[in-house]
Amino acid sequence: MRSGQILIIVLLVIVVVLAVGLSVASRNITNLRTATQSEQSQRAFSAAEGGVEEVLSKLNEYEGLIASGGTISPDVDVGGIKNVQVVVSGKRVFENSISLGNVGQIKLTDENGQSVGSGKPIRIEWAKTSENGDDGFPASLEIAQIFGLPSAYNQKRVYAQADSSRVNESVNSDLAAACPGFVEGEFRRCAQITTEVNGIILRIKPFWANATVRVLGVGFDLPVQIYDVTSTAATEIGVTRRVQVSRTALPQLPAVFDYVLFGEGDVIK
Repeated sequence: MRSGQILIIVLLVIVVVLAVGLSVASRNITNLRTATQSEQSQRAFSAAEGGVEEVLSKLNEYEGLIASGGTISPDVDVGGIKNVQVVVSGKRVFENSISLGNVGQIKLTDENGQSVGSGKPIRIEWAKTSENGDDGFPASLEIAQIFGLPSAYNQKRVYAQADSSRVNESVNSDLAAACPGFVEGEFRRCAQITTEVNGIILRIKPFWANATVRVLGVGFDLPVQIYDVTSTAATEIGVTRRVQVSRTALPQLPAVFDYVLFGEGDVIK
């Protein structure tokens, strides 16, 4: 009788020990799997980021291909992970948020440096429904064209006023034209200008409030304005991470650069 009780106790002890051992083993396996996935995830993310950085550093080399084909998939190999796929596409419509104190820059030259759309209209839409200044009115815009040849650069400024409460009497003679047939939708305001011969850059600066601006050619395509880069990396065990980045073709320089004097010749004191 006692031997039977001892056997039962021994069996119970063995079951408890096995249960504890299996629990510890299961936890260790889970921790190991989590650590492995975390390490693989970081590797994949770093490789995807590396793919983006490599492509962004070579955008000038890809500009012609993107302009002609729209989308390219360059070969990259970063971080020891070969399964990195990068897709680069270009948008010929500029759409970006411009904050007060900054200026949005739109390219008017193609990948060969040739001016595009001379003498043709450009449409500027702005003031989304949710965008207003502190006084409840949307931003007004200053639109500056930089044009000409290296020997003689010129600039022309016009203004697009969003509301009668934002009228500046000193610039009434230099107002941008209204957009023919414009109907309020995603954007509530629209102005139209004509590109100058040998146009180089269009600079748009908001007043009173931040502004999301969309710029497109009327009857012609602008050069590529925004690059969308999507990088996807996969590790050996199938962990996949994706990074998406958008970059404007030209940097969005602060408005202070409008007050900088520069030239291609030597500075004479």
